Amino acid sequence: MSSKEISRRKFFEQAAKYCGTGVATLGLLGGRAYGVDDLDTPAHEGVWRMRDSQLKQYGEFVKNAPLPPGYFTKEPEEMVNGGAPVDWSHLHPNWYAEGEKSLLGIIMATPLDKDLKGDIKKVMKLIGGFDKALKKTDKILIKPNMNTGDPWPQGGTDPAFLEALILVLKDEGYTNLTVADTCGPWGPTERVIKKMGYDSVCSRTNTPLKDWDEAKWMHIRNAKAEFLGRFGGGDGTVAYVEDLRNYDKVIYTPVMKTHFLGGITQSLKLSVGILHRADRGAHLHTFNHIFVAEQCAEINLPFRPDLIIMDGRRSLISGGPSHGEQVKPGMILASGDQVANDVMGIKILQEWYPNMAANKIGMYAWYQKQILQAVKLGIGYAKKDDDIKFVLG
Repeated sequence: MSSKEISRRKFFEQAAKYCGTGVATLGLLGGRAYGVDDLDTPAHEGVWRMRDSQLKQYGEFVKNAPLPPGYFTKEPEEMVNGGAPVDWSHLHPNWYAEGEKSLLGIIMATPLDKDLKGDIKKVMKLIGGFDKALKKTDKILIKPNMNTGDPWPQGGTDPAFLEALILVLKDEGYTNLTVADTCGPWGPTERVIKKMGYDSVCSRTNTPLKDWDEAKWMHIRNAKAEFLGRFGGGDGTVAYVEDLRNYDKVIYTPVMKTHFLGGITQSLKLSVGILHRADRGAHLHTFNHIFVAEQCAEINLPFRPDLIIMDGRRSLISGGPSHGEQVKPGMILASGDQVANDVMGIKILQEWYPNMAANKIGMYAWYQKQILQAVKLGIGYAKKDDDIKFVLG
């Protein structure tokens, strides 16, 4: 039957009868995808696959949440140096390298999470131990993922994992520890801290906990940035939390999972927490969000964590960061190289894809946008598989 012999509506009536109402409805909507306005229903099941639905939910939460005035703007009193860019960076050699190769330790965690302290010690032993990067006198920042108040792995770092890491570090003589971060757009951060129990973890371990919502910020000009700080004719200047200058070493504890805009959220994207909220909106998420991945890499131009311990015991392989298809790889990774860590994370997540919906990581791992931009701009250390030495436990 030709298009002249049947009307558009008649066609979709037939499609509904023989192919199901879902196909017919999609056609009647003219190919447009509509978000879910009922925000009491979490974006899950099929809805987490829909980019616009998640964005509408985030926007609706921010609109209705009790956020303090100026939460998404740069207030003059927040900025150091009168808002003028400061000359600061936290760049350093790869502490966990063997020759020119980045070391990457991988273990299968103890079943049922029965020995998280032992698991962390085991993966660190594979790459040479904490003392390759840390000194007992160092002021050490532990930066978890405090994205949302959703249960781990959706919300961020597992509180039990964070507590185990703190206890291991203190057992080994690293006592000058601080935990700090900002949350995603589900703020304020204080709400996420209490919901996840990070305050209880830090209280039990006698560890200072900082909420960077209350911190000051410093502008840094990233001359090499191609997207971050460039929208609207910018010169690459964005604001980072000033508290970073108070630490000798930084440990990242990302969760290995996908992200519906950035493709992945692992150690490169974990640095979003050190970027001012105003710049997240004006740059990271501007231009209809299409350069999120590249900018996540560029946040790391002036800054590199000294050590990454990534929790891959549970992961999301589609959707993300807060809702998606969950799997249980059961792995923990450790490295001093964000690129090596995230490439391996992508490869692990891809192993669960045969019957799942790919989420912007269905390509060769080194071609994922965050990785491509990091390698292009010299962020991290590894540039290809041959630059990584895997140490399996």
